[in-house]
Amino acid sequence: MSARPPAIAGFAVLLAVGLAACQSTQDRSAQLEEEGGTKLLAAEAVTIEKESTDVKVTSTTLLTDRYGSAVVVGLHNSSGKNLVNVPILIDVLDAKDKSLYKNDIPGIEPALATIPYIAAGGDAEWVNDQVQATGKPKSVKVKVGASSDSYSGEIPEIEVSEPQIEGDPVSGLEATGTVVNRTGGEQERLLLYAIGRKGGKVVAAGRGAIEHMKATTKELHYDIFFIGNPTGTDLEVVQFPTLPGHEPE
Repeated sequence: MSARPPAIAGFAVLLAVGLAACQSTQDRSAQLEEEGGTKLLAAEAVTIEKESTDVKVTSTTLLTDRYGSAVVVGLHNSSGKNLVNVPILIDVLDAKDKSLYKNDIPGIEPALATIPYIAAGGDAEWVNDQVQATGKPKSVKVKVGASSDSYSGEIPEIEVSEPQIEGDPVSGLEATGTVVNRTGGEQERLLLYAIGRKGGKVVAAGRGAIEHMKATTKELHYDIFFIGNPTGTDLEVVQFPTLPGHEPE
């Protein structure tokens, strides 16, 4: 079982696959800096100039454990379009409503400030498991921005297995499983969310990603670490493949 990567402000767990070993987002970001690349990072602070009238927040959950904090936001798209790269800004507050963390910082991974896809008339959940609060989080404010980006094509076919829970006292609990690329082409990035519920309430969540899935039906391994305890939950893994004609977030 892989060791749990340490957290760093503004970055998420990122898992490389194939013959390479697991690689954390921190390691990948350092590599990009050395190469002068910024592919996975937002160069400027994320801003919302206009709030969305199509996407409404239906729920917010703030999770905290010894590994850090996470925010899970439920969303509903009331429009007739499949929306892509919808901006989401969060402000995590303490018991006195003092701001402890915002995700509008330069250098953040774009997927920590946007949700890649929400189907027309559909519901979705967004996970940010890299909330690096400077105090004890108590509540969270959420703002959803308008997106002019939409998608009308077919969703790439990626087969994701049912997750299994593994873990130990040191590394923490994780969801593990396999994915298979059924698209017939290369997938630049597959983003995965794992969300655990008890009695309909979100009690655990985490994120992972698989980079550069080649045009092969070979099974690839995923593992996603949690904030919160997924033991005994109704566990779901949600996928966001790279859409044709759209850059991965």
